[in-house]
Amino acid sequence: MRVGVDLQSITELRARPSLLGSRAVFTAYERAYCDDKPDRTSSLAGILCAKEACLKLLFGFDDLPRLTWHDVEIRHAQNGRPIVRAGRRLAGWLAERTLALDVSISHSGDYAMATAVAAQGAALAAAG
Repeated sequence: MRVGVDLQSITELRARPSLLGSRAVFTAYERAYCDDKPDRTSSLAGILCAKEACLKLLFGFDDLPRLTWHDVEIRHAQNGRPIVRAGRRLAGWLAERTLALDVSISHSGDYAMATAVAAQGAALAAAG
């Protein structure tokens, strides 16, 4: 099992409008999801943390293919729970290793944080 964690100051993110609107970092789904939230920046901070946490744990693997921000997309279940959707390159790599990614996002005051876990697919399914 691998774990990745990230923490983001929402105030610092507000001061970076070019990052907030970045199509290179956030997918169309992620931007649209956050546009519908009362505090768009706070929601983007949570998604950014989740993506960072996933990438941090993935970069610990020696044979990881070259990835972009879009290879890790944070979607949401109907109940709001974040779900990792792997892009084409990452999805194939994960499938070959029977790995699955899971993520949790939290907000408190001026901070967003996320924890990501990679484990054998059956282990995450049993825990979920």
